[in-house]
Amino acid sequence: MSDALKLRLATLDDIPTLVKHRRGMFVDMEALKGGTLDPRGLDAMDATYASYARASLIDGRMQAWIVVDGERAAASGAILYTDWLPRPDGKQAVLAYVHSVYTDPVYRRLGLARQILNAMMAECRARGLPRLTLHASEQGRGLYEQLGFVPTNEMRLMLE
Repeated sequence: MSDALKLRLATLDDIPTLVKHRRGMFVDMEALKGGTLDPRGLDAMDATYASYARASLIDGRMQAWIVVDGERAAASGAILYTDWLPRPDGKQAVLAYVHSVYTDPVYRRLGLARQILNAMMAECRARGLPRLTLHASEQGRGLYEQLGFVPTNEMRLMLE
């Protein structure tokens, strides 16, 4: 990895990058299936996510990391912290949900997503959180498995 690539916590000034990377993640996943997404839907998602990310970064419900190459954003990812149901041991739980992990195509295969995920895992361990959850894309599944993530028994019902 280049000495110019630096991992840091994202700030409010990084919201445009986080939004751009989230959009890129969805566009790339759909392109791998041979499809395209409606730009109007993406624009609506971008606006909503920007507002949500701002509020969540301010109140601490979200924490994001970004890898920069000088002034250029190379990769990013975020965790959403949500109060969750108590566990059988009686402890109040927090659900740590990884989302929007994305690497600019120019910077792929350099271990940047791994670096971000390692920082996320270290943060969750430091907070005493018992687990980290995510929904893996086909592109990310191998990395997540290498880091110890395993499939769960989660099920989903689509209502629309």
